[in-house]
Amino acid sequence: MLSVVIDTSSLVSYVLTKGKLMSRVVAHWRAGTFRFISSPATRGELEAVLKRPRIQRLANVPLDGLFRGLERFSHHVPGNIDVSGACRDAKDDKFLACAVEGEAQYLVSSDRDLLDMRRFRGVAIVNPGQFLLAVELYPLPKGAIAERFDRDVLAGILETIPLEPDTETRIREAIKC
Repeated sequence: MLSVVIDTSSLVSYVLTKGKLMSRVVAHWRAGTFRFISSPATRGELEAVLKRPRIQRLANVPLDGLFRGLERFSHHVPGNIDVSGACRDAKDDKFLACAVEGEAQYLVSSDRDLLDMRRFRGVAIVNPGQFLLAVELYPLPKGAIAERFDRDVLAGILETIPLEPDTETRIREAIKC
C-alpha cells in the first residue's frame, strides 16, 4: 500500500473549493487506497489553519469531521526527524520530515516551493492531479500499463511526473513491450 503525506495547502484547497482533484484524493484516502501519514507538526499546522475564522466561514466541508478523520485514520509518526533547511521555505520542512519519517512514497502538495523539489530522499513530490495518475498506475502490472497507455504518453509521464520506484520501473518495462 502506498504511504502518502498531504500538505496543508492541498487540504485547505479541498476545504475551500471541494475541487474535483482533491475530492478524488480524499475519496481514495477514505477508500483505503493509500495510508495517510501525519506528524504532530503537520496536524498542528492544519488544525491552526482550520481554526481561522475566514476558513471556517468559507469552508465547503465539515471541518471537525476532516480533522477528526485525520486524527483517527492517519498513521501518526512522532516527528523526530529534522530536515531543517531542506526546502527554500522553512515552513515546508515539516512535510518533508513527516514523509521521510513515515517512509512515504508521495508528498502531495500545491505549494511551488515543494513541487519544484520533485523528490526528496526517495519521496516523490507531486500535485494532486499527478498523484491521482500515480494512484491509478500503482496497482497495474506492466502489461496492463502497456495496453492502456501509448508509449509516447508513458515517456511523457516519466519525463514530467516523479513516481515511486516500482511504478517507474513498470512503466519503463511497459515502454519496451
